[in-house]
Amino acid sequence: MRRPTHSAFTLVELLISMGVFAGVTVAMLTFSQTAVRLISRNFATNHSHEAVRIAELQMLEDLHEAASPFRLFTFNGTTYTDATPTVTADQEPLSQKFVSTRANGVRYRQLGGGPYRITANTTAASTSLTFDFGVGGQLPYSPQIGDKVVLPLIAREYAITAVTVAPTLGSTQGTVTVDATGGLGFTITAAGNVTTGYFYREVAFSAFNGQLRFHQNFTGAGKSTFKVIRDKITSPQPFALLFSTSTAQVDNLALRISLETYDPNYTGRRFTNGTATLQTIIPPLTIPPPVSGTDAY
Repeated sequence: MRRPTHSAFTLVELLISMGVFAGVTVAMLTFSQTAVRLISRNFATNHSHEAVRIAELQMLEDLHEAASPFRLFTFNGTTYTDATPTVTADQEPLSQKFVSTRANGVRYRQLGGGPYRITANTTAASTSLTFDFGVGGQLPYSPQIGDKVVLPLIAREYAITAVTVAPTLGSTQGTVTVDATGGLGFTITAAGNVTTGYFYREVAFSAFNGQLRFHQNFTGAGKSTFKVIRDKITSPQPFALLFSTSTAQVDNLALRISLETYDPNYTGRRFTNGTATLQTIIPPLTIPPPVSGTDAY
């Protein structure tokens, strides 16, 4: 009686199979590790760029609403000082205009409130104006010294030198004194030629100590109060103005921003690039700005 025969792998075949299996396993693990790393890097990149984009969009939206020419300034940790822009040999690649000397701050005026109706008569010699600052039972804006008021009907703008009657929720009528030398020059009757006023407050952006800061009230002691828009800023002087030619006078209406930031969470994973860069120009206003200039310090 014959015994049944059984086929089996030889030792050599088993060793070859194990080698092939080990090679495939190593290849799959390498591929998985690379895929996980790429996915992680993409997530980190998207997060880094999204955080920067949100901060930049907020800044650009505020700058596009500028109601006055831009003024550069410097801040050394203690003192804010106006910076006089001078032309350099650097040319902005997109506009082909010449870039001014850089600064770590830019200030301008932004609409604070209005239109508010004048509620008290004036004479040509008056330097005081009374407005109703109430809007729907709220008080969204309250005037302060250093703000400017623009009266479109008579095409005049004035700096506020005093707030003689401050508006409140209980009494929204407020009175301001303006720098109208010799008086307004116009007679305003609140019940007749109804006149309204727009109020503009000075605001600013500054880059200092690795932070991009927004100063919502860049007047007097308000300069020291700010909101951090973005940290981890590596551009010490991101703001400049543009000259039409190498000798032309700057008009203070075109602001150039060159801002770079980095994400420590991104670079902490040993990825090669954890920075994001903003290069942009705030274009000149197509119409004259409501406020012709800003007050000196």
